Amino acid sequence: MLEIVVVEMILGIVGSPRKGKLTDRLVSQCLEGVESAGEKAEKVYLVDYAIHFYTENAKCPEELDRLWEEADGIVIGAPVYWGGINGLTKDFMDLLKIIDMNGKYGLGISVAGGTGRGLCSSVQTIYRFFYHRRIRGVEPNPVSRFNFEQTINTIVESGRRVAELSRERKPFEGDKDRMEHYEGLNYLDYTFLDEMILLAGQLVEISEESELSEAKKEYAAARKLVEQGKRTDAIGHAVKAYNLLYYDPPKA
Repeated sequence: MLEIVVVEMILGIVGSPRKGKLTDRLVSQCLEGVESAGEKAEKVYLVDYAIHFYTENAKCPEELDRLWEEADGIVIGAPVYWGGINGLTKDFMDLLKIIDMNGKYGLGISVAGGTGRGLCSSVQTIYRFFYHRRIRGVEPNPVSRFNFEQTINTIVESGRRVAELSRERKPFEGDKDRMEHYEGLNYLDYTFLDEMILLAGQLVEISEESELSEAKKEYAAARKLVEQGKRTDAIGHAVKAYNLLYYDPPKA
């Protein structure tokens, strides 16, 4: 059942401790999309608050709890540390007050520098959090430094979508409804292999044509084997395609 609401505010959360860097830029651009749809956006930096790790007595800062409760839609951007979201963002998630978020819309953005690895497993953590809080996730945005420029140009549309959807809150009717929704989202079932193929594809997109011949063949072979259900056989091809391009850094 849809519930028509007057959108008061879409909350953008920057989980990175580094202001002005990749995560911040993506969240900011996303919130520009919110505002271009005619809705108010508010951005917070978790690093500005005293957020502790979870204990029985630890609480989230009152202002963050209040903003979380008031928000009609949520955008969470977090950097990737060792295959998962950073501890600051996870501690924030652990400490948030438990309130009724059922049917509010949420967008997750994970940002991986360096090798790019962990961009999918990290965004999965954000969306598992959304799932358990009964937030209705929209399509995830796993980002590496390889597809950053492409994403910075498209994330505005994601922000617009969050704003527009948030005008009609759609609570989940139960576990079946919620699970069906999340099973239909991209990237949430990606394994190490799927992530490696994704990264190889991103590298193919931004690499010089002179570097691509062998890498393209390996990339195509990996994808074909996956389509045939031969996932173990695909691993070597995916790794080779990635290595051929990553270790001769692309000119992005």
